[in-house]
Amino acid sequence: MTHVTTDLRQRCTDEHSGTSASAPMAAGIIALALEANPGLTWRDVQHIIVKTSRRGHLSASDWQSNGAGFDVSHLYGFGLMDAEAMVKEAEPWKQVPPQHTCAETMVRNIRLISPEQVLRSVLTTSGCYSQRLQRVVYLEHVVVRITITHPHRGDLSIMLTSPAGTRSQLLSNRPNDHSSEGFLKWEFMTTHCWGEKAAGDWVLDIQDTPSSQRNNRLQGKLLEWSLVLYGTSTHPYTRHEQPRSAPQASEDETPEEFNGSCNPECSEDGCEGPGAHQCVSCLHFSLKFRNSTRTCVSECPEGYWGDKKRCKKCYSSCRSCLGSRSDQCTACKSGHHLNEEKKSCVTSCEDGYYLQHEENVCRKCNLDICQKCTSASICTECSEGTSLTGNRCQKICEVGTFYSESEESCEPCHPACATCAAAGQERCVRCAEGFLMENWRCVSSCSPGFYTEQPRADDTEAQSSCKRCDPSCLVCVGPGKGNCSECVDGHSLQEGMCVLSHNCDEGEYQNENGECQACEESCQKCKGPESKDCLRCLSTFWLDDGHCVVSCSNGKYPSNGECHLCDHTCAQCSDAGSGNCTSCDTDKFGQDRYLYHSECVDSCPQAHFHSSLKECEPCAPHCTLCSSETHCISCEDSFYLNNGVCHKLECGE
Repeated sequence: MTHVTTDLRQRCTDEHSGTSASAPMAAGIIALALEANPGLTWRDVQHIIVKTSRRGHLSASDWQSNGAGFDVSHLYGFGLMDAEAMVKEAEPWKQVPPQHTCAETMVRNIRLISPEQVLRSVLTTSGCYSQRLQRVVYLEHVVVRITITHPHRGDLSIMLTSPAGTRSQLLSNRPNDHSSEGFLKWEFMTTHCWGEKAAGDWVLDIQDTPSSQRNNRLQGKLLEWSLVLYGTSTHPYTRHEQPRSAPQASEDETPEEFNGSCNPECSEDGCEGPGAHQCVSCLHFSLKFRNSTRTCVSECPEGYWGDKKRCKKCYSSCRSCLGSRSDQCTACKSGHHLNEEKKSCVTSCEDGYYLQHEENVCRKCNLDICQKCTSASICTECSEGTSLTGNRCQKICEVGTFYSESEESCEPCHPACATCAAAGQERCVRCAEGFLMENWRCVSSCSPGFYTEQPRADDTEAQSSCKRCDPSCLVCVGPGKGNCSECVDGHSLQEGMCVLSHNCDEGEYQNENGECQACEESCQKCKGPESKDCLRCLSTFWLDDGHCVVSCSNGKYPSNGECHLCDHTCAQCSDAGSGNCTSCDTDKFGQDRYLYHSECVDSCPQAHFHSSLKECEPCAPHCTLCSSETHCISCEDSFYLNNGVCHKLECGE
């Protein structure tokens, strides 16, 4: 029976053309090499095959000599294997250096693939030269990872050109591939750059040759692509022999003059080849590597700065810079912060500076008053002559005086104040002898609608204050409805209570003409002269300054049908007193407050930080001072600080 199968050059055959014997023959030659040197690895075998293969009589139009001197063809690879040469090479062979993998950053720039045109994208690489464990200087094989959308992917062909100018056809047209799925993170590999230098510009060319079976108005898109370079950081061979496939140059031979197109990064001085590393001089910048090779780039990469068309290396901790000194950084590498004043990169901000997280910079505290701080507005230690009040440093003043920032001196408090935070009787902290606290201001006597409340005898910290009467009272001697001494219009006093003195029903009031008018719907009882002047509300409403509301306004809490003022330290609260706060802001003195265990404190306790929500949040475990949940400033005993994190001291440290 005759079997028809594929053959070379896109033909079919029903005969034995010889290619089917290639694999077992190659396996036999490799076995001979392994017999000569059993210590060979699979990579050693690859290197020996590449070094000893020869072009011979094989005929193909695409033979080219790559940048390392190896002849290579898409049809025949590196050519004919030579059993004798491989065995001789294997006997003294020393294992090649470890293989490194350099995964370059993905190029994400969506570009249309126009029919009958070549889309070109360039990726410049140093071969991960700054990363010792990933550094690739000498190539073995290269993988292109690519994502393309296309209505008929068989129309696409893809070509990769190395910095040395070696062209690899990654994909050719396939007329019978009618898929519209494109390529999603497909990997295409080439070995044609074997032995070349990795650094330089890699050029990806994509060509769309529309077939008759698609709508030409539908265009494909290149979404992203990247390179993965495999190779070694040092030369793979102990002796730098010339490849067998490279022709031996005679002494009289001179290199041919290059007549092709120069790389776009070359200046008008010309070039010696198509790669960016073959320019006579650079159009923009020249980037030199430690192995003394150089390439031309459009801009200096991260960690370098441009000086007279040369890329010079920044200081080791700088990500970007204006010069090579340690005090010329403009941004820092991971694990370092920029001292904005000194232009240097540090692992932690020194005393007198705080870390501004969003910009990753160390900013100076206000050293006139603040010795140490965790932010621009939060001091943790004060300069001499000042004291920490909450999270601010203020000049120390005598009792009965306050520090005026405008006058820059200690000024006397209002006569009504025993102590104060600023000028005016409404800025008293405690009232002077003979004065009472009413709605957070000191008064000589309570206003109408208020009564005097004396502190408990056992509470030495409390002071006399004025409390609001029941809404039905005009004047009262105590809390509730039964302590009225005078009543509002339309009511008369009976045994300490104010009752209606007109014939109107509950829920009505008497207007100026003596007529009964209905109260507003939310009022259970009102006094007039308007329907919304309420004295008591329906059960679903709260009485707030004579009006019935669905919910109390900020700074007040509901109780017994009325809205009452929260403690001045609370922004919102659930009940009276400073221990029932639910949120914080600034108090009546302008002091920032932070919620901690239902109290609005002026500074957070140890091992807590001030959050943007005006709350005291805990630091990370073992951290005694921090500026955020993830950045510690000081640690507990037996722990040490490293890059904002507390680590346990091990034995011997």
